[in-house]
Amino acid sequence: MSGVGSCGAPTSGVFFSRAQIAGMVVGGGGGERLGGVSKPDLVFGGSRLIDRVCCALSEVAGAGLVAVVPPGVSLPPGVMRTLEDPPGGGPLAGIDAGLSALGAPADAWVVVVSVDCPGIADVLRRLLAAPLGAEYDGRILRGGDPKPFDQYLMGVYRAGSLLRVIDEAGAQWGSIRGLGVRRVLRSLTLDRVDVDAGVCRDVDTPEDLVWWETHLNR
Repeated sequence: MSGVGSCGAPTSGVFFSRAQIAGMVVGGGGGERLGGVSKPDLVFGGSRLIDRVCCALSEVAGAGLVAVVPPGVSLPPGVMRTLEDPPGGGPLAGIDAGLSALGAPADAWVVVVSVDCPGIADVLRRLLAAPLGAEYDGRILRGGDPKPFDQYLMGVYRAGSLLRVIDEAGAQWGSIRGLGVRRVLRSLTLDRVDVDAGVCRDVDTPEDLVWWETHLNR
């Protein structure tokens, strides 16, 4: 398909310069409702989730790619690894660690997604298909079931804006460990793209596994 990379990410119709986009994969929880499996190592369509997500991100992110995952998760070549210190600090602490590893300038864009995002190619198309005005700190998807909600781990943000609100949260609370992503990032000025629940469906339950296996094999 014209305008689509080998991993399904958009290669045309993108209103962001690839050289100014960095990518970040946040490893997510321990998959307790899936029997404690390693989410990055779940296989969909013949590929591990971590490989699937990193491959798509690499097609749009020319300013670096980092995965916030434990040491036991193997990564594709060219993907940096980091982890919040101490581990288990939550996704906001993971984002902070990822930003430190990337070292992206304040005016760079950072695509932030959770690893349990089998629909990564569609997510990227929705995030990057339209220009974003100077008044915005970023863009996120909005969807979900039974009611739509803000998907902060499916977003593209100005690096400087992320650093600012994370630093402010650390100053206010003494630590960002355990702070919710929504609690901190909701202060940003964000463009929201409404999507069907299936676009932003993650992988938390056995039912999610079945849904995605069926969807990706169509």
